[in-house]
Amino acid sequence: MNTKQFLGVLSIFAASAWASFAAAQTYPEKPIRFVIGFPPGSSIDTVSRVVLDDIRARTGTSIVVENKPGALGALGMENVIRSAPDGYTLMPSSSATHSSGPSLSKALEKMDPVHSLTHIGRVARFDIVVVTRATGPYGTARALVDAARARPDALTFGFGSGTGQVSSVAFSKVTGVQVRAIPYKGQPAAVTDLIGQQIDFVSSDIGAVLPFVRQGSLNAVAVMAERRSGLLPDVPTMTEAGLPPLVLSGWLGIDGPGKLPPEVVGWWSRQLKLSMEKPAVQERMRTLGMEAWPQEAEPFREFVEKERSRWAAHVREAALQPE
Repeated sequence: MNTKQFLGVLSIFAASAWASFAAAQTYPEKPIRFVIGFPPGSSIDTVSRVVLDDIRARTGTSIVVENKPGALGALGMENVIRSAPDGYTLMPSSSATHSSGPSLSKALEKMDPVHSLTHIGRVARFDIVVVTRATGPYGTARALVDAARARPDALTFGFGSGTGQVSSVAFSKVTGVQVRAIPYKGQPAAVTDLIGQQIDFVSSDIGAVLPFVRQGSLNAVAVMAERRSGLLPDVPTMTEAGLPPLVLSGWLGIDGPGKLPPEVVGWWSRQLKLSMEKPAVQERMRTLGMEAWPQEAEPFREFVEKERSRWAAHVREAALQPE
């Protein structure tokens, strides 16, 4: 390579480096769409808004939330996957859409969120709890299981997410009961029908049911964890309730279309780190049933792959088929 060729190559590298530097300095230049594939009031929606509100307040960035519920989150995800990889269309990632969802939904399986999206960072984790109607006959997990065993296929559970579906079926499998599944567009709708005496129980992330448990509309009868939740310290684990052990938990993060520029991922990584370190944000998450659990992009990508395998095993054990 002669001097002229060398200088030409050098100028190309310099231009590329300058373009990346300039993009890092100017992003974001316009409003960011944040597409949530679940309804307003769902845990994924409310916790996402807590984080986004903090980032807005600190940076002055315009972030517009759009709810596109349905199909276990597939409607919102499709919108993001088809968007330009420029950092201006993002979404929450979760155990519902990325871990259990591809084994339950043919649409999510085809989209392959583990490999088709850019995993920007993890935000939070949550425990899963079984709840019944406070005015109903199932005041304990044992009472619910005994009733279900006495009347196979008579009791019903509702679910509005992949996490809710898999955990409910896992609960029925380990306790040896036969119950019927009723699908909803989101966990809030399932909870509403539970309170309205349309179904018998719901297995849900704590955040979706915590307000109703605290106000006395719902009974939390068992938490699917190795130890009791700090948010519901009076609620026994499955083992403490006299039932076979069952440990399941979910997670929440932020994703974008595949091949997002590193400078965009870097900007969001910095903002997430700053937000997750704030005691006020951590406390707000706790009130919503979540625990701050940050993780940066590269380890988060590996985490998403491992969680997909873990939840796929639960789906196989539950003998569920994608629809």
